[in-house]
Amino acid sequence: MSDQTISSAPYREYVALGDSYSAGQFIGGDANLVREPVDGGLGGEDGDYSGRSKDSYPQQLARGELAGYHFVDATCGGATIDDRGLGVGGILTEQIAFGGPPYIPVAEDGEPAFTPRPRPPQVKELSDRTSLVTVGIGGNQYNIGQIVAKCAELGKSSLGSPGQDYYEGFLGRKDLAQKEFDLRDGFEKMMPELRERAPNAMVFFVGYPTLFPSDPGDRTCDGGLDENITIKKGDMPFIQRQFALVDSVIRDAATEWGCTYVDVAESSREHHVCREGENKWMFGLYAGYDFDDQLDGYKPARFPKGETMDPFTPGWTARIQGLLANGGGIFRGNETLTTFHPNKRGADNQTAQMVAALRAADIVP
Repeated sequence: MSDQTISSAPYREYVALGDSYSAGQFIGGDANLVREPVDGGLGGEDGDYSGRSKDSYPQQLARGELAGYHFVDATCGGATIDDRGLGVGGILTEQIAFGGPPYIPVAEDGEPAFTPRPRPPQVKELSDRTSLVTVGIGGNQYNIGQIVAKCAELGKSSLGSPGQDYYEGFLGRKDLAQKEFDLRDGFEKMMPELRERAPNAMVFFVGYPTLFPSDPGDRTCDGGLDENITIKKGDMPFIQRQFALVDSVIRDAATEWGCTYVDVAESSREHHVCREGENKWMFGLYAGYDFDDQLDGYKPARFPKGETMDPFTPGWTARIQGLLANGGGIFRGNETLTTFHPNKRGADNQTAQMVAALRAADIVP
């Protein structure tokens, strides 16, 4: 892995590791899900709730430029490096919680109706026969979603940049320092594990796309969008700087260990969540979604008890999911929480950046 020399063996294997940004979560509706049996089942606690889409960049690569490779897609929405950050596991430890889709029914108290079986650590899919690996991880290890949620919570009753103001205070600085430690330490633990398990593989680390404009003077978000919930325009550059920090840690680790870093932020800089139409490569908080009621997953149910809960808490999420899926208030029905992820155009761009990197490495023509 250190000299990025791909194995010359006839058998070629591509393994994709990563979180929801690599899984393509929410792209294409239920019919577009990659659903594999877990212990022989497709529903209930044995079901596959990883949220993988057939239009994610690993899936597109496997159908296209890497069609000659044996393909293993280990990506899963919510994945972290270990048990820190979002705290559900994924790369080095088994993953114990999933956001779907498909969605797990909730009980009256907002708790899941059942607990899916854990997924094994993603690194278990690697071996000395693996010749190429893509890795898209770090955002949940840094728990960037918690920062977004904090900005949304404070934005309900404040103007300006309430989230940035909080994180510049004592408690906020302490929280960010811990997040950065967990992120850097996670990469320090993961990198030698990847090398040991896949000694013959070329490894490509895929960075995160641009979510919000980084220039405070950017006027595209002036009017605000319902789908950005209560996040104030003044906090958007601050949130984007957190993504830039995560990308810098990924880039540094890739460089140190002789891997390839694939930048996605620059190519998507003018296609952030405040754009419209074909120029918009990111979902906002919610977007249209085609549910298939015949799947062994479930369309989210109405859940009124979450009305007064803080944004992104489990009860609030269950309530909003029910409103979105079934209609209510400003919601039309057949929508879902997409929580600021790449849409199909965003996934196509991730794929294009990976293809360019593969060509630069003389792996594909």
